[in-house]
Amino acid sequence: MSKTILLTNDDGVHSPAFKALWRHLLDLKIGEVIAVTPEHEMSAAGKSITLHRPLRVNRISSKIHGDKYGYVYLISGTPADAVVIAFKLILKEKPCITVSGINIGDNITLDNLFTSGTIAAAIQSLLNDVPAIAFSVEIPTSIDRRQLKVGNFNFHGKLAAEITRFMIENPLSKAHVLNINFPFNLGKDTSVESTSLAKVKFENYILERKDPRGIQYYWIGSSEINVSKSDEGTDLYALTVQKAVSISPISLDISTPILKNPESIYRREQSENDRKILSSLQKRIREILSSEAH
Repeated sequence: MSKTILLTNDDGVHSPAFKALWRHLLDLKIGEVIAVTPEHEMSAAGKSITLHRPLRVNRISSKIHGDKYGYVYLISGTPADAVVIAFKLILKEKPCITVSGINIGDNITLDNLFTSGTIAAAIQSLLNDVPAIAFSVEIPTSIDRRQLKVGNFNFHGKLAAEITRFMIENPLSKAHVLNINFPFNLGKDTSVESTSLAKVKFENYILERKDPRGIQYYWIGSSEINVSKSDEGTDLYALTVQKAVSISPISLDISTPILKNPESIYRREQSENDRKILSSLQKRIREILSSEAH
């Protein structure tokens, strides 16, 4: 199996959280890390691909942290474009895993599943039968994102790199996306939860304005919903109430169970084995938090 790791994101190469993860993946030396990102921030691009203009690819040397530099391919398109270009043009063979992130801002709930460029890049990998992990970190509203540096995400990057190594060494029975969300503050007592996806985190509303000519225009705004006990077991509850690391396994089979045949004994055994792997992953993350978090 290839030991190549495809690293991508939707925030672009200058994201400090992306650079923190890139640095730690290189330090672990678990495989060749090929970085392919959109050249500009593409948050909320979803899994859109570019069809109406040409895409351009530039390979540049980028400062990761301190005196460490690495090469990155910049794609003039979306996160999904970046993964397509990586698979079809840049990589000599399929990677063993695709890592997307670390996104600055959480990506929880079904709503984000369909809009997040970070998750979309991971799903694009999964469409090519390559497992993927989407990493995101929640940013408290009290923090000015413009002031964040690589050092703010050093431990998140280390933890994400260790998770990547674990999943390379302990693959699930078939390709999945693991959607992993970190709280901004990680400590020795931070819990680690396996979660399902809640429906929404925000409720949308419309802001109506008029330009200098008196013509109306609109912004789509959003406000956070109230989280209740009924949300327990979801990524929303884990991240916002428990302040926990949330791990949500995602598959591509989203057809209704009405159309499915009863699971075979073999499939049940696979599922049980996958649950054991995820349980072991939770244990490994807790060990790292307990021994290395401040």
